[in-house]
Amino acid sequence: MYSNKTTIALKAIIKFCYFALAIVTVFLWAVQFFGAHGVSWIDGIENRYYTLLCSFSLVVPAGYVALAYIDRLLTNVQKDRIFEIVTTRYLDKISYCCVYAGIIGIGAITASLVQKIYYYAVMFFVLMLGELFMALLLKVIKKIFAKAIEIKDENDLTV
Repeated sequence: MYSNKTTIALKAIIKFCYFALAIVTVFLWAVQFFGAHGVSWIDGIENRYYTLLCSFSLVVPAGYVALAYIDRLLTNVQKDRIFEIVTTRYLDKISYCCVYAGIIGIGAITASLVQKIYYYAVMFFVLMLGELFMALLLKVIKKIFAKAIEIKDENDLTV
C-alpha cells in the first residue's frame, strides 16, 4: 500500500546521502591534503590511498546525478505521475549513472592489479558487479514501465 510517509522518509534518506557523499569526499581529500593517509615507513600505502581516492572521486558525480533523478522519481510518485514517459527517462539516466560507475570500477580494478593490491581489486570487482547489475535491473524496469505506459495509452483511447 502506498504511503506518503514512506516517500517523505525516502526523500529524507536521499538528502542525507547528498550530505554524506559531500562529507566523505571532503574528508578523503582533506586526509590526502594534510598527508594523514599514511606513514612513510609503510611501503605503498600512498598508492593504495590514491587508487581509492581517485576511483571514489570519479564516481561521486554519478552518485549525485543518480540521487537527483531518484528524488525526481519520488516527486512524480507524490504527484501521482507514475505512468508517464518521463519516468522511463529518469530510470534510463539512473542506469547510465550505474554503467558509468561500473566503468570507473573497471579502471579501479585495472589500477589495483597493476599496483598488485589484490584485495582492492576484489573489492572493486564486487562493487563493479553490483553497479552493472543495478544498471541491468533498471533497464529491465524501464522496459516494463515503457510497456505499461503503452498499455495505459491504449486503454485511455478506448472509451
